[in-house]
Amino acid sequence: MNEHPNATRIRNLFEAFRTRDVTAVASGLASDAVWHFPGKRGALAGSHVGHAGIFAFLARVGELTQGTFGLDLEEIIASDRSAVVFFRGHAQRNGRILDNPTSLKIRFHEGLAVELWEFVWDLDAVEEFWS
Repeated sequence: MNEHPNATRIRNLFEAFRTRDVTAVASGLASDAVWHFPGKRGALAGSHVGHAGIFAFLARVGELTQGTFGLDLEEIIASDRSAVVFFRGHAQRNGRILDNPTSLKIRFHEGLAVELWEFVWDLDAVEEFWS
């Protein structure tokens, strides 16, 4: 059975994140895409706008975790307009460990991700980790 094209796009985007392929990540995101990260007090909380904002956000993840952040892709559910991705984010930071089930809802327009909403299982633990 063939995978939905948006599921393939997400799979490729996650691989580009993993390999830190900035060109491939940029080619999957609209130039004005918005990535919403949950919380109020964590260093990553808020909306990150456009390629510059999203790449600054992703660079901050690597910086704060000294390169230990990783993703384990679990499942992708996709349609013509959106996809939901289930993954596990894990990292170490200042003696703390992050191991968090996460989902990402992605809205597409003309084959590009235009809006990403991240949802975490335990917001208090995530905010504590990133604070």
